[in-house]
Amino acid sequence: MSGEAESQGEPKQKLWEFRVGVRVDLDEGLLSTGMEEVNGLINRGGKVVSLEGGGAILRNLNKDDTSENPRMTLSGCDVKVIIDMSEFGSNAASLEHDRLYQEGLDLINPYMHIVGRDHQSADTEKAHDELSRGKDLLQQVLKINPGNGSAWWIIGKAEQVLKDTEAACDAFRKAYQLKNDNADTAREYMFECLKLGRTKQAIAAARHARELKLNDMGLVANLGLALMIGGELEEAAETIEVALAGAPDDPISQKLKQRIADIRAGIKPQPHNLGDLNA
Repeated sequence: MSGEAESQGEPKQKLWEFRVGVRVDLDEGLLSTGMEEVNGLINRGGKVVSLEGGGAILRNLNKDDTSENPRMTLSGCDVKVIIDMSEFGSNAASLEHDRLYQEGLDLINPYMHIVGRDHQSADTEKAHDELSRGKDLLQQVLKINPGNGSAWWIIGKAEQVLKDTEAACDAFRKAYQLKNDNADTAREYMFECLKLGRTKQAIAAARHARELKLNDMGLVANLGLALMIGGELEEAAETIEVALAGAPDDPISQKLKQRIADIRAGIKPQPHNLGDLNA
């Protein structure tokens, strides 16, 4: 939330409101919320003008309980931080942040694997050097602005190219936590989790991505894939039927439907990670 305030005879302020706190996520564990973003804003010229009382974050113990008085548990707490953004982006640290970000992106971008776009081969010493330098520059960006989820996403794409799945998953996890309103970030995190067999986290990310874009049948199919690898075969089959109803000619959903049927019939073994599908 943001707003502006102006006092008589004083410069106009641009006041933004943030929530900073901690919460317990069933899939990711204990998480801080808002702290990285606020620290990044301060480093780039924002000024904290006030702290206000926050509140408790409650979670329904039974997500299927729709009664008027469900059983709740404390899952976190937060405070409200008001920041004056009138000088944001004008200090030396902010200008350096933007320069480092652009240089890092320019080094990594040609090698990133993005659907529908060509990319340069990373099988050269020059490519590995540029990817490494690009990651280093973006790590410097994150020292200035730890809340830059886009920087983590680009680092994740670089780690994908370098075939370091653990590092890619970690980078996309941080990007996902900072940019949880971005379906593509959730999708990238889901696939890296599936490569590592972290199906609980993959399913949660896939559900979140689908909720962000309800009419995207590709994201519905992704959820079906995650559910299948996670062993939730009944829900996986139902989800793929939804995907096919929306996009009946999609070959990926058609293959997933057949694979789920084969697993349920005992024709194919239950996969535990993405690589098992090719075994």
